Amino acid sequence: MDHTSMLPESIEALLKQDRDYLWHHLTQHKIFKTSEPLIMVQGQGLILKDIRGREYLDATSGGVWCVNVGYGRDSIADAVCAQLKKMPYYAGTAGNIPTIQFARKVISLLPRLGKVFFSNSGSEANEKAFKMVRQYFRLKYKNKDKYKILYRNRDYHGTTLAALSATGQQERKESYGPFLEGFVEFPHACCYRCPVAKTYPGCSIECALALEAVIQRQGPDTVGAIIVEPITAGGGIIAPVKEYYPLLQEICRKYEVLMIMDEVVCGFGRTGKMFGYEHYDIDPDMVTMAKGMASAYMPCPPQWSRMTSLTSSSMIRPTRWPISGTSAPTAAVPAPARQPWRAQGSSKRNISARTAGSSGITCSAAWRSSGLFRLWGMCGAGVSSPALNLSRTAKRSSRFRNPS
Repeated sequence: MDHTSMLPESIEALLKQDRDYLWHHLTQHKIFKTSEPLIMVQGQGLILKDIRGREYLDATSGGVWCVNVGYGRDSIADAVCAQLKKMPYYAGTAGNIPTIQFARKVISLLPRLGKVFFSNSGSEANEKAFKMVRQYFRLKYKNKDKYKILYRNRDYHGTTLAALSATGQQERKESYGPFLEGFVEFPHACCYRCPVAKTYPGCSIECALALEAVIQRQGPDTVGAIIVEPITAGGGIIAPVKEYYPLLQEICRKYEVLMIMDEVVCGFGRTGKMFGYEHYDIDPDMVTMAKGMASAYMPCPPQWSRMTSLTSSSMIRPTRWPISGTSAPTAAVPAPARQPWRAQGSSKRNISARTAGSSGITCSAAWRSSGLFRLWGMCGAGVSSPALNLSRTAKRSSRFRNPS
């Protein structure tokens, strides 16, 4: 029902039901004793309306950086509807036409990563990456167990227990422990509050060099991978200096530690390039994605991986990785090309749209160009969108086959 046709008593009834039945994310519910909960009812482009008819410029892209192409895209909704009627889901043990075409498209964006594994969320894409790392090294080495995952302070990697175990934000972890063994923190890369009390550029990038000390302390034969956000998002919008990641990767390769790049927030244009790590001279082994990939129109998170030789190994146990899986046929179906959304209507809305456009946020072009989306907060990556895992490691060993 359109909010403009709702009677006041209907609005009040919905507000009461929200208070009585709905558990909001990241919200202190005591505030609802003295104020009404926010109920969003409609979106068009960058503009949202709530149940009272008030308009908002959606500066957080769905609240969690995910609706990259904006609201109200008929081309996407129509394509999803058609696929839902044809076939909404089949397990990832078999291919289907939209998923095959989608995998080919995403590999074209990162051609040095050879395979795509589809999941249901960014958290799950990261969990799949952890499982790939552990299985890879346990098949490669019989005399050591490189199972530990190192994560960076202030980075966020998801809400499931393993992903939260790899998250460097204590505020998000409070009350949820004990966490999983095998996840170890290393220092953040924020120059403003340098973890080693240095000042850039008059330093040796000790925050990156600290990774080696952590690897040595844990034992190189026990560390399998690091996971990082290219630019720390929820932990403070921290962009490491240009020298940081090449040093990090040099240390990883010295100790045969894989680099997992979590592009769940930064991917698909948020930082001005298609992927956040493209701002740096690095070549990750795995890339996980979600949010902006499907702009929250459907869940379809993937992981890109270099583990292409997984497909040729009889040693992988294929039942260990999949779960029921994303509704990939529906999530992967391509929408017809349309012109980027332009605001219509009130002068207030036109001003909002022009402001966004002047910052390069015309939404749909993020799928085709790496030079858009200049502002961090406007178009996003997030909830109910594709998660993906990509990996390089498969090209290093002929003993693997693709996860199924």
